Amino acid sequence: MKTIRRTLKARYEAFLLRVAKSIIFGRNVARSPVVSRRDNNAMFEMGYELGKIADRIAAGYKDE
Repeated sequence: MKTIRRTLKARYEAFLLRVAKSIIFGRNVARSPVVSRRDNNAMFEMGYELGKIADRIAAGYKDE
């Protein structure tokens, strides 16, 4: 039972990270009047990192 609960929790956390990734990528526009270019680039990189983390969590860290 604990393994099922753990698996579901990991999948839910991965889902939340993917939601955060989509929000960050949604903020990434070519010329945003409220976000500096440096911050825009940093958010873009964070989006990729969140995606990688979500993939590792969903896979159960099997590739490490």
